[in-house]
Amino acid sequence: MHYKKIELCTKGNKTVNQSEVQELLRHFLFVLNCNGQILSDYKVILQNNYALYVTTPKQDSLSEKYDSPYVKKARKKITELFAVCVEDCGIDTQSQSYCNCKNRSAIEMQTAEYDTDSVFTCCDCGKPVALYELPLLKDSEDYCRIQTWQHNYADTDRLWMNGLFDRFTGNQRVNFDSALNKLGRKIADEMSENLGCPVYYHLASDYGKKVKLQEVGNEKLHVCPKCGKIMKRMEISEKYKIDVCAECRLSYDVDKD
Repeated sequence: MHYKKIELCTKGNKTVNQSEVQELLRHFLFVLNCNGQILSDYKVILQNNYALYVTTPKQDSLSEKYDSPYVKKARKKITELFAVCVEDCGIDTQSQSYCNCKNRSAIEMQTAEYDTDSVFTCCDCGKPVALYELPLLKDSEDYCRIQTWQHNYADTDRLWMNGLFDRFTGNQRVNFDSALNKLGRKIADEMSENLGCPVYYHLASDYGKKVKLQEVGNEKLHVCPKCGKIMKRMEISEKYKIDVCAECRLSYDVDKD
């Protein structure tokens, strides 16, 4: 949520190849994004010097202590060519504030068509969790696998929301056993194992044949599509409640009707 300007000034009398530098900067921003240190809505502007405009989850997200091996390598090349100056420009109102909880009892994994924030939401404070604060997945050196799933889900969600409403995109979003949701659940399960706390994988609702609700007292609770048990209501904040199955680690938004 912190909007920053990274200004790059050429060192001494060094000459740089513009096309090579532009490719280096694009790669630098890409690997920063893959590591969760910046969000995806970044810009490269050329005036007298190069200026990179980025949104970071937290004030210190650009610190070298969070760098992946890929960020370290790109940062080294950049600092050999340029003097780097980071300027705070204010708060990016299009992004959320991020979780600062020291301990998290549970996390929910979800995204949507235009969401650029982390796919992981703390179930204690209701805020997104910076990726670089989480354990790496097996055989990974950054969070690119998670980012790839997020992009695939967003593209599928966008097709659905833009009016196609076809069987394929609907099934990918709603069916807990679809290819898209299988991949997401695998990531959530591995993250849950690494963290030692539940990571609930969020499923989309169509409130039709595939998603079932059952009245319990004055509430309509979801029925878990995997085990068939009635899910439990979890209140994350006054404005955000979810139904969860602790056994299958699945979640739904609460039916607002």
